[in-house]
Amino acid sequence: MATDKSEFRQLLQRYQEGKCSSAEAQRIEAWYRHLDTEQQFNLSPTEKKALMATVWQRISRQTAPGTEPLAALPGGWSSWPARVRWAAAAALILGAGLVGLQVTDVPAKWAVLAPPTATKPAVWKVYANTSARETQLALPDGSAVTLAPASTLRYRRGLDGRREAYLAGAAFFDVFHDKQHPFSVFTDKVVTTVLGTSFRVRAYAGPADVQVQVHTGAVRVSQRRAPAGVAVATVVVLPNQQAVYSAGGQRLRRELVAQPAQLTAQSFVFNDRPVAEVLAALEKAYGVRIEYDAAAVRNCTLNLSLGNEPLFTKLDIICETLGATYEKAGDHLRFHSPACQVE
Repeated sequence: MATDKSEFRQLLQRYQEGKCSSAEAQRIEAWYRHLDTEQQFNLSPTEKKALMATVWQRISRQTAPGTEPLAALPGGWSSWPARVRWAAAAALILGAGLVGLQVTDVPAKWAVLAPPTATKPAVWKVYANTSARETQLALPDGSAVTLAPASTLRYRRGLDGRREAYLAGAAFFDVFHDKQHPFSVFTDKVVTTVLGTSFRVRAYAGPADVQVQVHTGAVRVSQRRAPAGVAVATVVVLPNQQAVYSAGGQRLRRELVAQPAQLTAQSFVFNDRPVAEVLAALEKAYGVRIEYDAAAVRNCTLNLSLGNEPLFTKLDIICETLGATYEKAGDHLRFHSPACQVE
């Protein structure tokens, strides 16, 4: 199949996107038949599985209903169906970025590549990041995960449609929205359940606290176990909040993240505006509730211009201007200001 590397790379990209002509598809099929003799990829079984796990989501969307399942494929590279051989080869040529990622399946073989059915028990896909860098994962349900170093994730879609992941370590989840099928992340100490949102879970082995930080949407975090006679605690966590489980005290609490991010566009230019209006603008921009004594600030106004400073820096500036103070109180802030006199 005579063609230069650049042209062939473009051809593979078009094939991936379903934009090939029939003649171009035939050229690729001819290349399939000569993969073993013309090119030696020397892939280990783990590397083959990693490649296939990465491109499976793309393959499943391109495979028409009624085609043969990709489960339990015997033999080596040359025995794979054409579309599977292309996908793995294309991942190599186009760059899969899988260094340090190990993917294994339970049960063994290639059963993980078969979409779950009502008559087949759900299987687990296991990802282990042994590299020193974060690794990007695409789960079969359309969710995306950034898996931290020294972390392991197990994923399956159960027969009832529920999406379940077990995490040891840390990961950021961007969950595909599916109202009918909740997505749950289990750790040794807590379980986080969502419909579609993005959040970070940190749950390394040992006595360290477990943290669940919400980026968008909302999640429900519950203890997996509680002391005898004590009800299992559950909290709902919103953006700029985190659930923290203390292993030593077996206590689950909700609090603000260390550096709340601005969630919505908002002007912070105030020309002789009431303090209550300034605090309301901060609440709206960061989604953080601020308690204050309305009577104390009734006659207080501010004349200042704030920019891209972090939330707490903005509050420091306001407090310095008014002679006020603030404190964190769990999932919100308390603002204390002396009363202002009417001029």
